[in-house]
Amino acid sequence: MTTSPPLLTLPAAPASSPATFDGPVPVRVGRLDGTGTAVLGIGNPLMGDDGVGLRLLEELMGLDLADGVEYVDGGTIGLSLLPLVQDATSLLVLDAVAPGGTGAGRREPGDVVRLDGDQLPRLLRTQLSPHQVGLLDVLVGARLLRADPERMCVVGVVPSFVDLAWGLTPVVEAAVPEALRVAREVLEGWWER
Repeated sequence: MTTSPPLLTLPAAPASSPATFDGPVPVRVGRLDGTGTAVLGIGNPLMGDDGVGLRLLEELMGLDLADGVEYVDGGTIGLSLLPLVQDATSLLVLDAVAPGGTGAGRREPGDVVRLDGDQLPRLLRTQLSPHQVGLLDVLVGARLLRADPERMCVVGVVPSFVDLAWGLTPVVEAAVPEALRVAREVLEGWWER
């Protein structure tokens, strides 16, 4: 008996580590009642380092930080996430973040970035991937409906390689623990208020 070749073979990212996802992340875990915290991971794991937001989401879910947190795999995002954003009091977005900056302020691959509140639209105007346009649309839609979260933050990692590939590059993989530390710091800061 012969076997058919796969329909699609994905190249590995340059010097990439083995795939880091054990399976799909549930789309929604938990439910918000209008007073909760939502953690939204966005990205595409089939595009190399663009999948870092989903990797961070998976890791945070494993920490079991608090009740009342809704973890959401936003994938490559869309306006269907508007109800989630409207229901959240606090929204933490996990994503790959465009390099941006100049000179000493330039962000390099593997840098961990935290942007709060009013810094978000500026970040989202620097497009790294198509889903960021969708996120900006969702945030603008929530604001127009006067239902945007009281607190918003993006924690992300500057990618090294965003193209057809499975898994994170070593430089982005190495940044995951620091990005998790920053994300946890954001959440714990919100809960102390």
